Amino acid sequence: MGSTRLPGKVLMKLVDSESILGYLLKRLSGCSFVDKIIVATTTNPKDDILERWLKKRKQDFYRGSEDDCIKRYYKAADKFGLDIVIRITSDCPFILPDIVDEMVKYYLFNMKDIDYLSNRQATNFPEGTDVEIFTSKMLQEAQQEAKLKEEREHVNNFFLNRPTRYRIRYYNHNLRRDYSRFKLSIDTAEDLKKAKSFLKENNLPLNFAFKDLAKALSNII
Repeated sequence: MGSTRLPGKVLMKLVDSESILGYLLKRLSGCSFVDKIIVATTTNPKDDILERWLKKRKQDFYRGSEDDCIKRYYKAADKFGLDIVIRITSDCPFILPDIVDEMVKYYLFNMKDIDYLSNRQATNFPEGTDVEIFTSKMLQEAQQEAKLKEEREHVNNFFLNRPTRYRIRYYNHNLRRDYSRFKLSIDTAEDLKKAKSFLKENNLPLNFAFKDLAKALSNII
C-alpha cells in the first residue's frame, strides 16, 4: 500500500468492483500446478488495511520487512513450508495462469539443470506477465549471505549476480512475434487507466490466456 508513485494501488479498482490485487489473486487461482497462494506484505502500518482485506477474503499472507525483501520472502516460505517458490509481483494483474503452469512443469522436469527460471529478462513476454521460479533453499542461502542493499531489496538480484553458482534459464514462448515492448504492469495512475481501457476494449474475460492477450496486443501497432 506504500507505493511511492501510486499509493494504495493494489486495492484500487481495476474491473467492476474488483481491485488490482483481487483480480490478480482470482486469476492465479486458475493455476493447476500451484499448491498455495501467499501474499507477502509488509509490517508497515499502511498495510494494516491490506491485512484486514486479506483476512476478509480468507487469503493466506505473511507480514515482514518492507525493505529487506529477501528476508520477507524467506520467512514467508519458511512459515508455509514451501519447497519451490513462484514469485509474482502484485502490480501485474495480467499474469497468465497458463504460462505459470507451463513454467512450473518445465522447471520440475528440468530441475537437474535449472536453479532459477524466469520469463522476465531476455524473453518475448510483455513486461507485467513476470514469473520467477526458484527453491526455498536458494532463498535460505540468500537470506544468510546477501550483504548488498540491492540484493536485500530485490529478491532476484542475489541469484542473477551469481550466474556461475546458480543455473539460470529464461523461458520463451513459441510465438512468431516479440511482445516484450509492451508494458502491462501498473506503476502509475496512467498505467491503471490504460489497463482498465485495455481490458474493456478487448473484452478480456477473467480467465484469459496468453493466446487471448497476444491477440489483443496484436491489434496495437
